[in-house]
Amino acid sequence: MKSGFCFIFILAFSIAAAAQDRQSPDNQPHITPRNQAPSGNQSQPADEDQPNIPKGESSSRDTQINLERNRPTPPGDSGSDDVQEMYPFDPHKAAKDVEVGNFYLKRKNYRAALERFNEALLYKPKDAEATVGLAQTQEQLGLFTPAYQNYRAYLQILPSGPMAKEAQEAVTRLAPKVEAQKTSPELQAILKEGEAALSQNDFETAYARFAKALQTLPDDPLTNFHLAESLQGMQRLDEARLFYQKSLDLQPNGPHAREARRQISEIKWILGK
Repeated sequence: MKSGFCFIFILAFSIAAAAQDRQSPDNQPHITPRNQAPSGNQSQPADEDQPNIPKGESSSRDTQINLERNRPTPPGDSGSDDVQEMYPFDPHKAAKDVEVGNFYLKRKNYRAALERFNEALLYKPKDAEATVGLAQTQEQLGLFTPAYQNYRAYLQILPSGPMAKEAQEAVTRLAPKVEAQKTSPELQAILKEGEAALSQNDFETAYARFAKALQTLPDDPLTNFHLAESLQGMQRLDEARLFYQKSLDLQPNGPHAREARRQISEIKWILGK
């Protein structure tokens, strides 16, 4: 009797366990393998199951694309104020820019020509044709000092070039105008504002004034020296060193030459150069 009761109890327990197994989700067929992400409206795996993918990249290990890679860097936003944007050497693009620049120059569209010649010199620095074209354009716009400098630059590149005679005539023609600009009331006012700011240790204002004056007086030793002082006050030491050196090169025995040498030496010591 007892053995029959035990047999019935074990049979009932086995039937109940089998029924529970049939209801378990683990025994149901999986349409999507467990090691693959479900599709459609099925729920996504938890975040901890996803690979650690940096922002801006594809989730596929085979096609990770940095979305920031091809974004252009704005000028001056390269991580350092001293780093300039670099252009690849491309004489073919430069030649095309010169061709278009000459087209605009002949049609007296001087601003468009200015842009093209400047761009040509980015892709091929010291290109003789772009340099003289830029000088001609600047002269037409009344930018006598940079025009004078570019005519001289052309003569340095091609002293006997096809435009050498015209360039030399332009240098002679523009020299008095360049000298006149150096003594213009507007320029003198800019220099006085810079000196006043420098005397008050207002280095940013002084820098702005002397940088503007330097556009007209690029080879003036005193303006270069004051710009160096302004940059040094702004803690832009490496730039300051360059302008101290330029003022020294322009006037090796001038009244500020000794101070320029001293500051160059001090800046080199600070920068470890």
